[in-house]
Amino acid sequence: MVEMTEPVLRMVLHPDANKTMSTVSPAGEPHCIVCGSLMALGPDKIGAGDVYMYRTEENLLANPIAEFLVWKGREAYSIKAKALERVESGPEFDRMSKALERMQMKIDGMWIFEVLEVWDEGIGNLTGAQIV
Repeated sequence: MVEMTEPVLRMVLHPDANKTMSTVSPAGEPHCIVCGSLMALGPDKIGAGDVYMYRTEENLLANPIAEFLVWKGREAYSIKAKALERVESGPEFDRMSKALERMQMKIDGMWIFEVLEVWDEGIGNLTGAQIV
């Protein structure tokens, strides 16, 4: 487990940042979704609200490794993470649920991930470099 740096945390929390999540199917096929519900739960954990994640959930149950891409403008980060659990209650679930209610969305659950690696994918001197 690693800790995201402050600029990465800021990007994950930024409401206008673009966010995607990629998983791999049991057959080895990539699957990518828009993941607007991404939320930092601390420097070493992130959460994603389960909103219509049918194929994504199937993929995570078979292979818990996912990759998130967050970007805004020239700044971008890739976060490799491991799904630890899917929760349907608790303080983190409630926080996520309230945030998505404001967007007229309802979550069925919430995936909690442990951050494994972070890479700079923006446009600049560190492009392609592993941050942590």
